[in-house]
Amino acid sequence: MSFTRRQWLARSGALGAVLVPGRVRAANGPEPKAKAAIVLFLQGGLSHFESFDPKPDAPVEVRGEFGTIPTAIPGVRFTEHLPLLAKRLNRFSIVRSAHHPTPDHIQAIHITLCGCELPGANIDSRNRNLSPAMGSVAAKYCGAAGLPGYVAIPHRDQLGHRLHYGDAGSLGAAFAPVDSGMLPVRADLPYEAPRNYRLLPGLSEQTLRDRVELLDRLERRSSSGGLMHEGMALLARGAVARAFDLNAESAETRRRYGDHAIGQQTVLARRLAEAGVPFTLVNYALDQVKGQDWDTHEDNFNLMKRNLLPPMDRAVSTLLDDLHDRGLLDTTLVAILSEFGRTPRINAKAGRDHWPNVFSVMLAGGGIKPGVVVGSSASGGDEPKDRPVHIYDVLATIYRQLGIPTDDLLRDAAGRPAAILPEGQPIRELL
Repeated sequence: MSFTRRQWLARSGALGAVLVPGRVRAANGPEPKAKAAIVLFLQGGLSHFESFDPKPDAPVEVRGEFGTIPTAIPGVRFTEHLPLLAKRLNRFSIVRSAHHPTPDHIQAIHITLCGCELPGANIDSRNRNLSPAMGSVAAKYCGAAGLPGYVAIPHRDQLGHRLHYGDAGSLGAAFAPVDSGMLPVRADLPYEAPRNYRLLPGLSEQTLRDRVELLDRLERRSSSGGLMHEGMALLARGAVARAFDLNAESAETRRRYGDHAIGQQTVLARRLAEAGVPFTLVNYALDQVKGQDWDTHEDNFNLMKRNLLPPMDRAVSTLLDDLHDRGLLDTTLVAILSEFGRTPRINAKAGRDHWPNVFSVMLAGGGIKPGVVVGSSASGGDEPKDRPVHIYDVLATIYRQLGIPTDDLLRDAAGRPAAILPEGQPIRELL
């Protein structure tokens, strides 16, 4: 039985791979410090009071019920429920004075993921980003043939699939993210990679190389080019399939990251960065369907201490250790972002509401100076006290470390030229 080249490649698993154009280094682009970025997006809004900027001297209705603990940097204290990260503050930095103008989830998510406002943003008719998300810009400038330039874990959507602000917008489908699909909720459960990034059972790397060698011989005899390119794409596909193969990770490592969805999301993000995927967005949640775990309007303290902070503490601290031990932390930027923080006053339901006036952001690796605390919030945690940092400055810092010139012009949805990031400057204290 004979097959055409297309049929043969389909049977060997090559078709369906996303081939992202090679890196577009602009002449005016900064020298990249990071080869990859992992953005852990705490959708809903991380409370700065119950994480990186506690206020132990504030009245109880502001400070809440948690105690504080010292960190690796003298004089800096975290909530008592982040003991592992507290010990590792010498490996990352904190911005305590981040801010932007809107308390609305919809607009705030667009601001944080895309770096600009979306007039009229809503969950019905204006629920897709027109400007490209940060990950899609990274895919355009930092992508490599055969690798997905941008992966979203578990998917690119927000607010229970009602918003789609993690997409490519005006850049088009070539730079859209690959959705990983749901991750296991336990460390001992299997994960099924996206269909286009699975290897057929028994298809080893050596088998792939043998097929590429066969394609090379066929190309030498054929007047039609392109066979070798498809062969290399086949090899690249094998590498990406291995990156998505969470089941190949040791049971010990998967348990070390945590026996929950957050831990397994984080292991996969590390594997993708290690394989060369330049941008991974992780919608950091135990409830991967709703994805709004951090929107703690009710029962904030029980949710934080029992459900949310321990998994984040364990997974992120393990990620930093793992990247360091593998020699990857210097070239892999890790960020913890939220669309905003939480209100200074605890509400009647023992929760905190939306608060964009000041909140905290974590940045590590990829050339970011470790052990730095940028800015501070006022004693009541309600506004920046010094060195206000707009969220656009945080995005500008991530772009800077990836070598992406934020003043480059891309076409918007109407075909007009628009800067990648119209506002924002890199945070000088972290460079």
